[in-house]
This record gives sequence, structure tokens and C-alpha cells, in this order.
Amino acid sequence: MKRAVFGIVGAGWRAEFFLRAAKELPEFFHVSIVVERNPEKAKRLERQWGVKVLPDLDALAKCREEVEFVVMCLSPDVMPAMLNKASDLGFYVLSETFALNCADAIEEYYHGIKDPSRVQFAEQYWLRPAHMARMAVIESGRIGRVTQAQISVGHGYHGVSLLRKYLGVGFENCVIRAWEFANPIVEGPGRAGYPEKEQIIQDRQQFAVLDFGGKWGVFDFTEEQYFSKIRGSRVLIRGDRGEIENNTVRCLKDYKTPVEYNMTRSGSGIDEGLGAPVIEGIQAAGEWLYLNPFGRPRLSDEEIAVADTVWKMHQYVCGGESFYSLEEACQDQYLDCMIKSAVKSGESVKTRSHSWTK
Repeated sequence: MKRAVFGIVGAGWRAEFFLRAAKELPEFFHVSIVVERNPEKAKRLERQWGVKVLPDLDALAKCREEVEFVVMCLSPDVMPAMLNKASDLGFYVLSETFALNCADAIEEYYHGIKDPSRVQFAEQYWLRPAHMARMAVIESGRIGRVTQAQISVGHGYHGVSLLRKYLGVGFENCVIRAWEFANPIVEGPGRAGYPEKEQIIQDRQQFAVLDFGGKWGVFDFTEEQYFSKIRGSRVLIRGDRGEIENNTVRCLKDYKTPVEYNMTRSGSGIDEGLGAPVIEGIQAAGEWLYLNPFGRPRLSDEEIAVADTVWKMHQYVCGGESFYSLEEACQDQYLDCMIKSAVKSGESVKTRSHSWTK
């Protein structure tokens, strides 16, 4: 298949993930245009990345033949209006996930999209190598029918999307109980690095249980977790024949023969490995659970997942299958909103079906 040629709307921190992926994988991707209205940022982009920069979507519309689709990397407050406009102009859009605070706002957003079939979302968490490897174990049937997933990986809709993937649920309704705590912690690094001095802050932790009727999802996340060196991620997935605990698989060869093995990363760039720092894939028990779809690029797991969303969008535009639709994005946003509602009320809340689920 030919390489993906796309435009980016926005020039912030998130947009650079897509630019780095394209720079590292020129045989797969080419960023033909970036839309950025700030003249100083536009000049920096031209110098740093060698891309053509236009001031707005109207200017991009005049160069429609130069992009297959556009990637929206904007702040949540402007994302909905810009996505609507790009959709109205007839572009295929791969959008960063929006952030809305109630079901009515999500309904309005959903109905405001002129052609939902032209929109997919760059929900990348499930495409990270470790998550893909775990899902390969689930799909193999080794741990049987999955009935429980406990996720402490991503905030809000990111964590919810993983719960739905691991549990194999779509738009089913559920009952939610949720709590929020504040825990003291030494402040850790952020996007800009470490703070200037040591200080204790109050780290908010959100904890929720989602009962899908025979399947349980447990969501647990703290604000410091993304960059903290003293708060790790955790995954526990349980089926009737075994479980996956982070990178360890426990299952049954037969009812009285338990088996345990670890998922291991294969690549280079560690210790005596003199090759580039890359992940080639993930193996367990002599089998590949995950192979890097891009070969051996010098990209982080997050950047590989971001690149995978772009490649899947390219395939979608060329007639392939939907991989994370507007409807799915609405559902994960809605469940996130209902978790927050359960926290606020202190009571169980029950979700209901909406127009995007029909």
C-alpha cells in the first residue's frame, strides 16, 4: 500500500508525536501541510520540520488534493468547532479525542458532525505494544472468557477505552460506583521536567467499578501517574481459565496443570545491544504476541501507537475498516462523564443508551 499523506491541524505538544512518527517512518508517512495561525509558530514549524504551513482550514481546503486526511491536534475548547468545520469542508478527519462534561453535550457534538463516517479518533492506548500483546493472549483463549479487567494506566476516556477493549464490551449499559481521594506525594516531573524544588502535593485519585452484568471493570488512576517515577501502571485481566497480571500470564494446560510465563520484549539498544533503541515485538512461551508493524523504528511505545492510528486511518480512507469511530469515542466520553457523576453524587449511577449507540 502507498504511504499515508496527511495534514495536521495544530502545532502543540501533541502534534509533534505525529511529526516525529512521519520523520522516522518516511516510507509509511508524509506530512504535507500543517495548519497553524500563529506566524511565529508557523516559521518555527517550517524551519524545524520542513513542512508547508497554512493559516487556516479555508486555506487548506484550497489544497485538498495534497492531503488524504487531516489530523486534529487542538485543545479541547476549540476541537469540536474545528472538527465540525473540517467535516463540513468534506475532509476525512483523524481527531484527538475531545473532552465534554455531560451526556447532552456529547449528544450535541455527535449530531453536529455532518458525516460521522468520515471521522475516526486517534485513541492510541489500546495500540501500545504491551496492550496489543495482552489482547493477543485474550484472543487466543488461553485465559478463557474474560470477566474482569482492572486498569491503572490512563485517565478518563483513555482508561475506559481499555476497559471496554479488554472486557470485549461495546455499547452495553452498566452500573457505576466511583470515589475520589486525595493522597500526599512528592511532586514529580511533568512535560517540562522536574520541579525546581521538592514539595508535597495532594494527588487526586479516581477509583470506579463498572458492572456490565457478569463482567466487571475497575478503573483506578492518579493525576501524577503519567510522569511520576514512584507511581507505576498496573493491569489485571481475569478469565475463567487464568489471568494476565501486567506482563505475567497464568493459565491452565488442563484443569490440574497450571502454567505461568512472562511476556518479554524483543529489540535492541539495551546494555550490550549496540543497535538502535527499538522494540521489535513481544513474545511469550515461544510465540510472538506482538510484532511492530513498522519494523524497527526509533520510536517510543506511545509514538508507535500514534503511528498505528495514522496508518489505520490511511487504510480506512482507502476502503478499510473503522478502528475507533465517532460512536466509540462518544461512548467512552459518556462513561467517563458517568464516573464523574458517580463521584459527585456518592451513589450508584446507571448508564442508558443514547443516539450514538443505535
